[in-house]
Amino acid sequence: MRPFSVTVPESVDEAVEALARWGSEARVIAGGTDLLVELKEDRRSPAVLVDISRLDGLREIRVEERAGARGEDEAESVGEGDVVWVGALATHAEVASSPLVRAAAPLLADACAHVGSPQIRGRGTIGGNMCTASPAGDVIPALFALEASVDVAGPRGVRSLGVESFFVGPKKSALAPDEIVLGVRFRALGPEHVSFFRKLGQRKSLTISVVSVAFAARRLGPDTFEDARVAFGAVAPTVVRARTVEKALGGKRLDAATARYISRLAFRDVMPITDIRGSQAYRQEMACNLLYEGLLGLLS
Repeated sequence: MRPFSVTVPESVDEAVEALARWGSEARVIAGGTDLLVELKEDRRSPAVLVDISRLDGLREIRVEERAGARGEDEAESVGEGDVVWVGALATHAEVASSPLVRAAAPLLADACAHVGSPQIRGRGTIGGNMCTASPAGDVIPALFALEASVDVAGPRGVRSLGVESFFVGPKKSALAPDEIVLGVRFRALGPEHVSFFRKLGQRKSLTISVVSVAFAARRLGPDTFEDARVAFGAVAPTVVRARTVEKALGGKRLDAATARYISRLAFRDVMPITDIRGSQAYRQEMACNLLYEGLLGLLS
């Protein structure tokens, strides 16, 4: 392992300044669950680590904007359309256990609960999962289904990107070397929404996804949905929205046979590879099956 120094900024501006000063020789560290492994295996050899773990302002989970007027008894609740902010330094354990997230976006809480081991969930951050930009990242499909946006800060100020624009390739994001992720925001799902997150791994826990799926939609009536958002992980160079499936779901009354047919349309949206965790054909089949299983769970 190459020797390195550590700088601990006290503000976002100081962190950005350090990244701008050191350029490609610097790496951001927060939970360190991915980076420390890369350092030990000599896959990365930065001269400087910029430790942002003490920037408490990036750890908040809060309602950022109310969608409408509330009574006094609802002042602390979260309602449909409220804008929810999750700071980049919020750990997976914090997001998974947050009453606000569980009310506003249960699929995101479930996705965070599926990340690694309890130790990893206690250290790893939602921002780190995004910056790693793995197509198998558990958090990312949920953010796609929530149509989240990502705020990043750099020398040119703060900019906001749609989550689909943030990821540009396997383990590649639109984040510049002198930028850091501040957090994500999304609109809360309402009482008429249904959602789920499902993941398939090589064992029940502590595993990287072979396939994952995140789903959110508004219930129109018995077994009928609109505004469906379906995202698959680990089946393409980046997480993908299953637009063919979404279109087919709109306004259609589901029964087991229809759910099966619509789930098979996922073949048109996923583009998996064969690797040590699963073959292309297996991933395609399991993507359809995970979605089918989830849809069946929504039927009355």
